[in-house]
Amino acid sequence: MLGSETEAALGLYPKRTKLDADKDEATKRRQFLAVAGLAAPLLGSQKPVRVGAIDVDHMRQKFVRLEALDSEYGGGDTFHLYFTELARTEQILHTANRGLDVSNKLVELAAQQAQQAGWAAFDAGFEKVAIALFNYSRSAAKEAGSRELEANSLVHIAYATGQSDSIEAADAACIALGAGATGKAVAMLQSRRAWSFATAGQSDAAARALDDARAALDVSDDSPSWCSWMNPAELDIMAGRVWSVLHRPDRAIPPLQRALADYPDNWARDKALYLTWLADAYLDAGDHMSAVTAAEQAFTLSESVSSVRPLARVRATAQRALAASADGAEGLARRAAAARPPIPLQL
Repeated sequence: MLGSETEAALGLYPKRTKLDADKDEATKRRQFLAVAGLAAPLLGSQKPVRVGAIDVDHMRQKFVRLEALDSEYGGGDTFHLYFTELARTEQILHTANRGLDVSNKLVELAAQQAQQAGWAAFDAGFEKVAIALFNYSRSAAKEAGSRELEANSLVHIAYATGQSDSIEAADAACIALGAGATGKAVAMLQSRRAWSFATAGQSDAAARALDDARAALDVSDDSPSWCSWMNPAELDIMAGRVWSVLHRPDRAIPPLQRALADYPDNWARDKALYLTWLADAYLDAGDHMSAVTAAEQAFTLSESVSSVRPLARVRATAQRALAASADGAEGLARRAAAARPPIPLQL
């Protein structure tokens, strides 16, 4: 009657059900892992038939305990722990019966697990794997309606790629966060936004973002585990890093000294990283002796950590100290260049 051969020619398509949409989203999530060449580990043949809210809570509590290991070990040691948990969650999503609310909680948990696994991959120097997992996390967070996790995935992608539009990505993350987010989530994203401004040399914008982070920080709020570690000491560290990269030692040294005074050595990776920014600030201040001492301490901490980042930072700082003719810089630069972190050849 309308002179068309098909319904599609009239703009008419079959009705899609919620189940169809869920299947499409699950396929997209898994494609991120397939593109990165990540195969799910063997998890055994026993698959849960029915999963409820209590089961998801137990899975979440277990993962919170595993997240805590990130403070003490490098990504080369922790990646498989996190990725195995993600694979298990995906297996349950693929095979088990559950209600709609439980499905949503599982997808949100998968987003968190992928984010942590991606961070471990990045820490171990496998950027392609990391980016695939961050993209998975963003897709899952969006599907679950978690604007906070979606925003954090955007920031992770920008950080891992080092893309020139990282400021735009950080801005997009803060917009994606929306109203009603916890203070710690806002503080964390604003502090990372400050870092993006700092690496672009925009000191005024970085200062405003740091102020916004401090204003938002509420140590008493009930935040999810992925941002619960945010506190005044962590904000001091980020402020110190920001002012160090902006070559403002007068503003970088005090917060870094304050934060590192009681920072435990067993958190070796992070302490080594922060010491290198303190060393850079000492170099800018003309205090070569303190700079080499801090860099030496960072090198000692970085040698046994399964992470590529601390040693890379030590090498860069040692070269700066060498260019400044600092006493002891030549030996440090030579030893740092020869050192190799205990990272596996492949994940």
